[in-house]
Amino acid sequence: MIDVDKRLVEVETILEKLETTYKNKIPKEIWEYIKQNKDSDYTFSYNDEEHLMNQSLNIDTVAILTYINMEYLLDKKQKQETTELLKKDEIFLEKKKREKYNPGDLFKNKNSKVEKAKETVAMVAYKESIFTRIKNWFKWTF
Repeated sequence: MIDVDKRLVEVETILEKLETTYKNKIPKEIWEYIKQNKDSDYTFSYNDEEHLMNQSLNIDTVAILTYINMEYLLDKKQKQETTELLKKDEIFLEKKKREKYNPGDLFKNKNSKVEKAKETVAMVAYKESIFTRIKNWFKWTF
């Protein structure tokens, strides 16, 4: 994680928006860790009129919030549903990566380019230029 201290500022700002009952579910050690390790010079502006998903959060901030949500805020059923959703997302992302970086397809493109290059290459008759002929004549003569 890069700039963890800045991510903690973002996490704290968002967690402060929670209702008191949810805030109380988060252990004091977590709150203390955030307060002690956050960047005191960094400010994060949270727009109350925008949905959390539209706040353009850093991926590390989302990861920390997801962890806190899973560990402290969700009940057993919600945890299970969220875990299944995260697994589906992971499978979907792996599928997209596989399509994009499929090892079998990587060489198909190169082979087709080579085949096209072979098709366009033609034999050309080689003729010596006049200068080459004169040079060779001098080599043989002298």
